[in-house]
Amino acid sequence: MQPQIQAIVDQWTAAFNAGRTEELAAFYAPDARLVPPGRPVLKGAEALRGFFRDIRGQGFRDYQVAIDDSFAKGESTVASGRWTLTGPGPDGANHRYDGNWLIVLEGNAAPGRFLVHMWN
Repeated sequence: MQPQIQAIVDQWTAAFNAGRTEELAAFYAPDARLVPPGRPVLKGAEALRGFFRDIRGQGFRDYQVAIDDSFAKGESTVASGRWTLTGPGPDGANHRYDGNWLIVLEGNAAPGRFLVHMWN
């Protein structure tokens, strides 16, 4: 299961890092929730595309993710790990940010689209 999740996460990461923010919404189920830190929950493809366009436009890049844990639960798969990202800081210079992330994916035999995506 973890190689399948890694493949999905790697595809998402490649799209984000290439600036293909319009493609990112396709990784999410229609009723998915995006839970960014310190912001309201986002729902729907247009809200997700707008969020990712905004953070890429601010200069956030070089996203990387490592999967530390994954497990099937009911009809879903849960995965978590660590992320890093480069982006502007309050001083205007680029900084490296990192934290934890969690995704819930559709399905458990062949994990699919994101149902919930959150990070800190």
